Amino acid sequence: MPAFDRATFDDSRWPVLRLWLPGTLPAHGHEECLSTLASYLRRGEKFLLIVDLSRVGLVPAEQRWRQVEWFERYDRPLRELLLGTGVILVSPVVRLSLSAILFFKPLPLPLATFPSPAAAEAWAAERLREAGLTQAEKGR
Repeated sequence: MPAFDRATFDDSRWPVLRLWLPGTLPAHGHEECLSTLASYLRRGEKFLLIVDLSRVGLVPAEQRWRQVEWFERYDRPLRELLLGTGVILVSPVVRLSLSAILFFKPLPLPLATFPSPAAAEAWAAERLREAGLTQAEKGR
């Protein structure tokens, strides 16, 4: 059973990294999430990120600012390694929070939003084809 105070990462189909948030994270869960994402950047391998925010509510202002700081700190590896980010959004409030973060620190890479995981997966597969990369088979 997943923890509901932390993000879940799934890299079983690398170079697609899936990040699922069970809701709005507490401060310690948010920091852990950023730290884990930074560890994927330190691998030095190109990848594509799918973030499922479908269960997230209002993101506290301090977390939005922390996210902006994190994007600024990791700007170069994000630019060099992340092929794009697909975000699964269903809440207008979360869409507003994401817009606020991106207003202060636009991402240096393609970002697309989707209403469902299936739509995000189709987009990810196309991005990988465009980049000449293949996705690992399930069970690997």
